[in-house]
Parts: sequence; C-alpha cells; structure tokens
Amino acid sequence: MILLDTNVVSESLRGPRNSELQRWLNAQRLAELFLCTPVLAELRYGIERLPVGRRRDILDEAVRNFQESVFADRVIPVDRDCAHAYGRILAQRERRARPIGIMDALIAAVALAHGATLATRDVSGFDHLGIDLVNPFVPA
Repeated sequence: MILLDTNVVSESLRGPRNSELQRWLNAQRLAELFLCTPVLAELRYGIERLPVGRRRDILDEAVRNFQESVFADRVIPVDRDCAHAYGRILAQRERRARPIGIMDALIAAVALAHGATLATRDVSGFDHLGIDLVNPFVPA
C-alpha cells in the first residue's frame, strides 16, 4: 500500500511535467496507490484559494474525477487508529523540537496506522516517524 502525499497528486494532475514522477507512477500498480482524506482537504483548499474562473474549474473537475473515478474505493479516512497515531506523532515531534504541520501530521498518521509507504517529495518533513518513505521525484 502506497499513500500519495498532496505534492504527488498535485504534480500528477498538472500532466507529464516531471518525467521521474511519471516514470515512478507508471511503474506502480494502480490498486496499490491510495489517497487519504487530509490530502483531499489540501487539494480542495488549493482549489478554493484560486480566483473564480476557467483554471479553477478545470482543476476542480480534475480533482473530482481523480477522487471519484481513479481512487473511488481507495480513499482512506482519518479513523480512531489514525487519531491515536496523530497524537503520538505530534508529541514525538514536540519532544524533538521539530514541529510538524497539522495536515502533514494527519497524513503521516494515516500512513502509520495503515502500514502504508508514503510517497512524497518532502521526505525530510516525515522522517523519523516510523513510516516508510519514497520520493518519486528522484531516480531510485
């Protein structure tokens, strides 16, 4: 199971700009790729910040299609296990004086609670949390 971080989804929706990411995505089995509700929330926030217009409409349609068609049955919600993992992650980072944003902590909690590898460009933001990480933007 591979959980896609917001930066992976966002970049993939832009089209084949990053050849390394496209190569990595093409090498994965679609059934192994998952989204989580915090990623959907971040994507929605990004769309809502855009001025009303064609670009916003296109991105809104792309995200809806992505979540409802491509990932219809592979969106992981934040559940009780995730909530407990979230608390542990925040406390751990607080003790290390390495703060983590709320949304990143929720995404990390989903990965931790479900034993998923997290695919992200921001590997340093998620290090030392007990999560397997992969950066699909760089050659393996």
